Amino acid sequence: MTKLRDQLIQIQKKNYRRNVNLVRESLGHNPGIDIYEREYLRYLKSYEEISNKTELIKKVLAADIVYHGDYHTLKQSQYSVLRILREIKGKRDIIMCLEMFHKRDQKHIHRFMAGELSEKMFLERIDYAQKWPFHWGNWSPIISFCRNNQIPILGINTEIDDFEGIKRLRKRDRYSARIIAKAFIKNPDKLIYVVDGDYHISPNHLPKNVERLLKLLDEPVKSLIIFQNAENLYWKLCSRNLEESDVLKINDNKYCVMNTMPANKIQSYLNWFEYSKDAYFPVHQDWEDDAFEDRGGMVHEMVNTLASILDLDFPEDALEKLNIYYPNNLDFMEFVHNTPEFKGRLRLIRSKIKKEEGFLLEYDASGENAYLIYLANSNINMAAEEASHFLNVVLRGPLKKSVSAFDRFYRNVITECLGFFGSKFINEKRKSHSENSIRMLLGQVKSGELKHTDQEIEQVARYILQHFYLQRKTSDATEFINKFFLQYNSRSVVTRMFSTQLGYILGNRLYYALKRGKFSLKRIQDYFCDPFDEPMKAFNCYLEISDRVKKVKQVSRL
Repeated sequence: MTKLRDQLIQIQKKNYRRNVNLVRESLGHNPGIDIYEREYLRYLKSYEEISNKTELIKKVLAADIVYHGDYHTLKQSQYSVLRILREIKGKRDIIMCLEMFHKRDQKHIHRFMAGELSEKMFLERIDYAQKWPFHWGNWSPIISFCRNNQIPILGINTEIDDFEGIKRLRKRDRYSARIIAKAFIKNPDKLIYVVDGDYHISPNHLPKNVERLLKLLDEPVKSLIIFQNAENLYWKLCSRNLEESDVLKINDNKYCVMNTMPANKIQSYLNWFEYSKDAYFPVHQDWEDDAFEDRGGMVHEMVNTLASILDLDFPEDALEKLNIYYPNNLDFMEFVHNTPEFKGRLRLIRSKIKKEEGFLLEYDASGENAYLIYLANSNINMAAEEASHFLNVVLRGPLKKSVSAFDRFYRNVITECLGFFGSKFINEKRKSHSENSIRMLLGQVKSGELKHTDQEIEQVARYILQHFYLQRKTSDATEFINKFFLQYNSRSVVTRMFSTQLGYILGNRLYYALKRGKFSLKRIQDYFCDPFDEPMKAFNCYLEISDRVKKVKQVSRL
């Protein structure tokens, strides 16, 4: 166990160092930013104790002003804001102060929040693409939540053209502080919730400016600062076997939420910087071929890493038979159309590409097994999952026996289980759904909180809950067939999502079971090598793993 855990931490540190170097190359050296960063890091050298979501929410509700740090390219960073808003809804009146909007556009913000402007018209009026180059889709759930719950939004940003570097940052902080202080004075009983960039919410930056203004006016204020994903604190947690912690108490008015790993936080910036479709407008006018080659090397490295950690007898020449494709490979679909083995899978392939999903395909090349991986972007979870699938298909060999629809469904569940399981070794903070989170999702749909949820997702959520209920009741395959006969025999997107999510949930628990010594590595090696082409074998395997890992704690994230 110690050896396995040490290996995982070394992988994380290696990925982190690589990504930091790539970011530094892309940004260049800026002495002012370096000073601003050091001032921020001064408050993140240590923590008092491990905390939890319940304690953090209590602190939020007791505060006058909350400063929530945001890493703009990390979707999980924005999602943590939304999760806290959901927890405090109805318990405090809230005013949101967002860096993503400019003060000069406040009249457009008011009109949009009042339903007088469409989303498209609003984004055009405020010139969103030029003023905030980060993907609107990451922020729109927060804005929608505020609209649906009558939470006012204030823009706190502005253009500052007369200064550069650290002077520009400090002037921006002073400008935002005036808006926040004014909102606090005008709304003494409301919670002022500020979402600003990580560095800005450091106590000696934006909060210091707000407190200075309020002190001049003799206005006492109780502030709370929520940092996110401080790298040095994560490494401290690793050194103490506490890396699964998700909330840290730094002191009475400072907390840190840990919802992703350091390498993946930085990777989100690289994804945004490299892929124009991940940003609101293109950062790079041209995609460089070398960048895609680097991503291919990353997948190869992941394959070798996973094979080493899991002690799999992986053939050395297998990677030579793997081709990796990306959206810029314009000849990809032509190749797929001209490969006989893919003729019956074109609809599925198009569907996955449209949904921006990664996938792996096996085919025959001059009498030998060959493989391709399609990656819709450079998302590290996607790459790690497909690397795990590649290990699986090479070790189990070509599927030669035809199986029933029932067996095919559960074989896919096991395949997705192993894919998610393997990806957790590269990104331990990757999160799957749980039974509780699915119940919460459906509850939010029923209450009207989630108004635009895809009907397919709702249906899959219901199937999963029904499946879990049946598992607790029986292990008789006949009852499962009677209940899910139509789903097993369908090739629809819903059925694929159903089996995939069952596999993800199982893979997540299997990872923690192995890490904590609750599951045999030998059994997992056998799963990677088994084609599961015998009747009932995949189904029985699913039930066996589920039963053995059901008591393993599943880590949740803010």
